Amino acid sequence: MKRSVRRPIPNGRGPKASAGNTLDAVFAQAMQLYGEQQYETALRLCRQKLLPTAPRHPSVLCLAGVLCFMVKDYGASERYLRESIAAGETAEAHTNLGLTLTELHRQAEAESSYRRAVELDPNQAQAWNNLGNILRRSHHEARKKEGLQCYRQAIAARPDYATAYSNLGYALENLKDYAGAEKNYRQALAYNPRHLGTLINLAELLDKTGQTEQALHCYRQAAAFYPQNTKILGSALKLRRNVADWDAQATPRVEQLLAALPTDRHSELQPMNLLALVEADAKMQLLTAQRFANAQWATQLAQPPLVSLPAPPLEGKLRIGYLSADFRNHPVAHLITDVIAAHDRERFEVFLYSYGPLTGDKEQLALRELADHFVVINDFDDDEAAGRIRADNIAVLIDLTGFTTHARAGINALRPAPVIASWIGYVGTMGEPRMADYIIGDAIVTPPEMAANYSEALALMPECFQPNRAWCALPPPPPRADEGLPEDAVVLCSFNQTYKLNPQLWDDWCSILRLAPEAVLWLAPASQPLVERNLRHEAARRGIDAGRLIFAQRKPLNQHHARIALADLALDTFPYNSGATASDTLRAGVPLITQMGDTFCSRMAASLLHAIGLPELVTTDRNDYVRLAADLARDGARRQALRGKLARLLPESNLFNPQRLTRQFEALCLAMYAQAQTGQRNIITVV
Repeated sequence: MKRSVRRPIPNGRGPKASAGNTLDAVFAQAMQLYGEQQYETALRLCRQKLLPTAPRHPSVLCLAGVLCFMVKDYGASERYLRESIAAGETAEAHTNLGLTLTELHRQAEAESSYRRAVELDPNQAQAWNNLGNILRRSHHEARKKEGLQCYRQAIAARPDYATAYSNLGYALENLKDYAGAEKNYRQALAYNPRHLGTLINLAELLDKTGQTEQALHCYRQAAAFYPQNTKILGSALKLRRNVADWDAQATPRVEQLLAALPTDRHSELQPMNLLALVEADAKMQLLTAQRFANAQWATQLAQPPLVSLPAPPLEGKLRIGYLSADFRNHPVAHLITDVIAAHDRERFEVFLYSYGPLTGDKEQLALRELADHFVVINDFDDDEAAGRIRADNIAVLIDLTGFTTHARAGINALRPAPVIASWIGYVGTMGEPRMADYIIGDAIVTPPEMAANYSEALALMPECFQPNRAWCALPPPPPRADEGLPEDAVVLCSFNQTYKLNPQLWDDWCSILRLAPEAVLWLAPASQPLVERNLRHEAARRGIDAGRLIFAQRKPLNQHHARIALADLALDTFPYNSGATASDTLRAGVPLITQMGDTFCSRMAASLLHAIGLPELVTTDRNDYVRLAADLARDGARRQALRGKLARLLPESNLFNPQRLTRQFEALCLAMYAQAQTGQRNIITVV
């Protein structure tokens, strides 16, 4: 959701008066002060000299409304602008009223004002552009298409309107017309090379279409213009991490982001971009999430809640709603499907609210069959989706997406259920209490002593926060040669995405390889050749033969799961641990070594290892992590004993027992609802 800069335009047609046009001169002086951004001084002049003399003049009232807008007195701005319209309706006054109503989070009224503005004056470019912004954010195709036409009308009225070109490009990008989007972004930059929104939009598009170097160049250009903008810095750093670009001399650097964060109080930095940064602690993640939530979903957060506490007495079955973009071939679906199947239908009724891609794959079809109700809300706007959830009388709404791809946290913000909880999709706090009452964790991943790091209250599962598919024996792995692995080597593996890697972690992995000269490191398939080149270069810089890195080839998921067993030992990432990847590794019988930190995402693998019965593989600092991994890599007998223990634990492990976990989760849902009946929100532990 991109937000363009909004600045009202006063009606420049001032009042005419006798006595040497004194009033007109004062109006011109106020307009000059407005142009010089001396808004407080201009407003005093307006109130002391213009309004007492011409209290019903449309232009004076419009100017007063504009000046109140600029000093953020939106209530007074609305009052003056409505008086201006009553005194003499103008397109400018309606445009300015639309801006004010937007700041007051009254979007439907703002839309009406913009429509009236362009009806009065079809050349009202700003009104066309801002109307397009409202329509573009809709999930109804007809309104999105009308938004496109609004931007084109804005450009027709003002051919050099960079913001309208940028917004048209963004709307086209959302419709997957990437060529049209890029053309409009570049046209916007031709008119305004420093246009902030366009620089960000273009960089994101170039990244999305695989033009990594061009995207980085665009981000760096934007960062040169706006060195304190955390969204630019964070997105650029995420892109650098995606391709393992760790050059300490290249920009932007983590230090720049950390320096800018404290002062960027209206940050649109995506909080997920911090999860893999060693330097971003739990407090920083909380602050960033809070700012992001309020920047992105301010309109929804300003609305009264659809459901208020205390919750009513429970009658009949408890209705659980799962809200997600990922009811498809996705790790979230892989983790949650057996829970949906295992719910006790005598006591619970299960609704799945899907707003992600309609893929029709086997995972999506299975979930459609397993749910009591599978509701597709792709074409619902947030208020309509929240209204549907409210009408379905959902008692506990489980958000499985959070701030990840396709996020629609605005639905949560409207509060359509007495209880809202965040689970597994986003492994961090959402920062704003209205987004979620609870974050579902356990005593390891979200210990009570760390409760202050979350805007949510902690809801603690008794064994492990993460659901998993039921355990079953995997097919035998292929020969090592089929995967390009040497027969006689110790194979260390990590199948995590590249953005979870970082220079400090790579230092540790190279130390392990140095201490275990017979070992090789087996990594996930590189997303592009640049990733493989960069990681081999970083290994060589640390004195490790780049040939000891082996990149897996892409294979279907079932074949990938089977081949994991070829590894001798898995190395977890830090601070963003493995989640579903960790449980896949353990399911394949491969021991995993992890380091535990103070954030949710840095404690996930520790939770899994405790649940399966291998707490001895959890470390709490880098030295212990390196020492343990190197010792096991060098000691075949100890490694085999560990694999034997894991093999014995797996068939009866609670980690892969979705029936057991579902009973625990149902108890947690009942406890959360019971607490909502008291109007409170405190830590909940299921025993």
